[in-house]
Amino acid sequence: MSSISPLFEEFSSSKNILNLIETELCDGILQLTQNSDWEEKSNISLKNLLGFPIGKNYPGFFNLVQPSDLTAFLDAIGKISAERGGKINFILRAKHVNGKRLHLQLIGQRLKANSPDLLFFIKDQTAKIEQEDFTFQCNLASKIGYWNIDLETQKPYWSRVTRLIHEVPDDFQPDLETAIDFYKDGHSKELIQRVVKNALEKGEPYDVELILLTYNKKEKWVRAIGLPEFADGKCIRLYGTFQDIHQRKINRLKLQAEQAKFKNAIEGTNLGTWEWNVQTGEAVFNERWAEITGYTLAELAPISIETWTKLAHPEDLEVSSKKLQDCFEKKTDFYECEARMKHKDGHWVWVYDRGKVFSWTEDGKPLMMFGTHQDITETKNEIEQQAIFIQQAPTSIAMFDKELNYLSASSKWIRDYGLNGKKIIGNSFFKTFPKSNQNWQEIFEDSLKGNSRKKDEEKLVYENGEIQWIKWECKPWYNKQGNIGGALIYTQDITKVKETAEQLKISMSAFQRNFENAGIGMAIVSTEGQWKNVNDRLCEMIGYSREELLKLTFQDITHPEDLNADLELLYETIRGERQTYQIEKRYFHKTGEEIHALLSVSAVRDTEDKLLYFISQIIDITDLKHAQAQIEKLLQTSEDQNERLKNFAHIVSHNLRSHSGGMVQLLEFLEIESPEYFQNELVKLLKQASDNLKETIEHLTQIVNVNLQSSYPKKALNLYDVVEKALQSLQMASQKSSVKLINEVDPALKVMAIPAYLDSIVLNFLTNGIKYKDPEKDSFVKVKTINHSESIEIQFEDNGLGIDLERYSNSLFGMYKTFHKHDDSRGVGLYITKNQIEAMGGKIEVESKVTVGTIFKVFLNKN
Repeated sequence: MSSISPLFEEFSSSKNILNLIETELCDGILQLTQNSDWEEKSNISLKNLLGFPIGKNYPGFFNLVQPSDLTAFLDAIGKISAERGGKINFILRAKHVNGKRLHLQLIGQRLKANSPDLLFFIKDQTAKIEQEDFTFQCNLASKIGYWNIDLETQKPYWSRVTRLIHEVPDDFQPDLETAIDFYKDGHSKELIQRVVKNALEKGEPYDVELILLTYNKKEKWVRAIGLPEFADGKCIRLYGTFQDIHQRKINRLKLQAEQAKFKNAIEGTNLGTWEWNVQTGEAVFNERWAEITGYTLAELAPISIETWTKLAHPEDLEVSSKKLQDCFEKKTDFYECEARMKHKDGHWVWVYDRGKVFSWTEDGKPLMMFGTHQDITETKNEIEQQAIFIQQAPTSIAMFDKELNYLSASSKWIRDYGLNGKKIIGNSFFKTFPKSNQNWQEIFEDSLKGNSRKKDEEKLVYENGEIQWIKWECKPWYNKQGNIGGALIYTQDITKVKETAEQLKISMSAFQRNFENAGIGMAIVSTEGQWKNVNDRLCEMIGYSREELLKLTFQDITHPEDLNADLELLYETIRGERQTYQIEKRYFHKTGEEIHALLSVSAVRDTEDKLLYFISQIIDITDLKHAQAQIEKLLQTSEDQNERLKNFAHIVSHNLRSHSGGMVQLLEFLEIESPEYFQNELVKLLKQASDNLKETIEHLTQIVNVNLQSSYPKKALNLYDVVEKALQSLQMASQKSSVKLINEVDPALKVMAIPAYLDSIVLNFLTNGIKYKDPEKDSFVKVKTINHSESIEIQFEDNGLGIDLERYSNSLFGMYKTFHKHDDSRGVGLYITKNQIEAMGGKIEVESKVTVGTIFKVFLNKN
């Protein structure tokens, strides 16, 4: 670097002057000397300003200046050098050692003419420029610029934001005339000219909203504020702010348009409106609000929220308060309530009250609320009429409002769901059915959108644990205006149907097990006669395998002589003339042998009475038919053989009983000697068949004896003594079963009867009364008599399980017919008893009701 100029040295040598400049006038000094390149020298203050104190390597001032700024700066001082004069004022951005950017103002000139030296005083303007930038950004964000007009020079000044609002180019220079021309012709231009004139002449400030036409011919709403400055009674300056309010103004105009539309809509819909300051209680109602209750606003003055509370029904006011609170706590977006208001004439009118909080306090409390009142009195009257109709409906139906509260319910609905004596009107559906499927909320909401939903099965669980099955449909109901008013639910209690279906399923399972394991042949046959399913016993009986038999029809293996009779009964069943039939017929065994069978056929139909298939039960009676043939042959020989035949029946009965008894004993001995044999299923079945055979022979023996003894002489028997004898023999059994036996027979009464038969009849009815007692009752069996003119009526009364006569009346006295599950039930006792009574010329009647008891009435002749 060349030597520093003497002037600079002289200037710098004056410490007082230098200290004054460094401390008071600037933050640093820079000397530049122009040779082939610019040489620089920074004083200590400048170095410290840039973060380079004494002892720290200083890279030079130019190396810290932003390159683009340095280029512009060197270009500027080059011009000064060429012109050999002039001052320079320049802002450079330089980098501090810590990385911060500094804005430095350089003010300098040549020390003297033709000197290569330039001296610059440097001022740190970083804070000022950053503040200006911040202010600019704030103004830019708020779209507020400023302006002023020096009336002496007649030149306006626009800030950067003001220029941006006008969309003018960087080199645009405004004047008073062009500034006015930016306003739109008409109202806006006339207004700005008037307010500016008043400001200049009268000193009136102005604040106006106008339409501006930007440099790019774009319309824009602006707010112009002007303040005049006077001196000696003359305006010397006009200044103010300029704000872009276009979007806000457009939004405000739209809002005003919407408010106008809303006002027109409110008036068109005939709604009452209200506005309420929740914090102060102040309220504003329109005239229609008062008109609904028969008043004018003047009559209701002074208006406040108490005006509403005084007119509202107390019960509805309580509901309204709760719903308002939900709205205030932001649990719901809207407040909605149906309420009664006292009309000026004294009656109640219904209003649909709806509103929304549209402003809140800073601490989150509701401030302003707006809403409407709609007169729904006519609709409510219509609903009441519908409710009356629903209450009287024969079906199970309920009507709900939009909030799923009961409006009405039919009496059948009340009965079906056990709601007798409970208050349901006004209560929620979910209060009635607290454990209902949660999908019901969604189902209701869908109905309120105009959709219908239904389901064939729905399970309801009550608080007591009871389960009910229903079939339902949910659909919306509409008022006269065609608007959805709520939901209707139609239901049908299908609990019994469900239980029946479950029982049917169990029955079908039991049927299948019985079908497969039955001791007789069983088959399911199509309406064309095709075997659809057969059990093992039938295959064994006919000699065919299951696969072979399913390829055939019953016609294929029926004896030709028996086929027509079978088909005739079958066609009658198909035509619906009969439900079942029974016939003896012959089948051909696979070997060709004739098989005699007792065929029982039942038709199975669907719910529409369409025939589905037949169930056939086939009992092999070949041996019986052979025996019958032998008996018929003997009968044909001579009438004298009848006595011999009776003896034969005795012998057969005795021998069969002996042989069956012997077989039973042999099996019992075998079980004792070789119990391992009885692990074999076949041996178990053999033993069971043996026991069944023995029991059957004993029953047949009793029946034979009844027929053989029917000619025995009758005797006059004391009925009281016969009953008393039976009671004594059953004393232990009655005590064990806790059944009280009562003899109310007239001790002097006598009947004509065969002694053995009468003993058997009395004993059988008493034992049945003990056997089929109701375990839930204090059981009794009572015997009493009624003396008729020609006969004696003996009544055997009990309070046991009872018999379903609608179901079993035709088979009550049949062979092997049972009506209750009991280990000792065989279905023989009543059959034998009836035969004994009829053999003595008497008759039997019965009265019975399930769970109540039974009365058997035996009528025997007096003579």
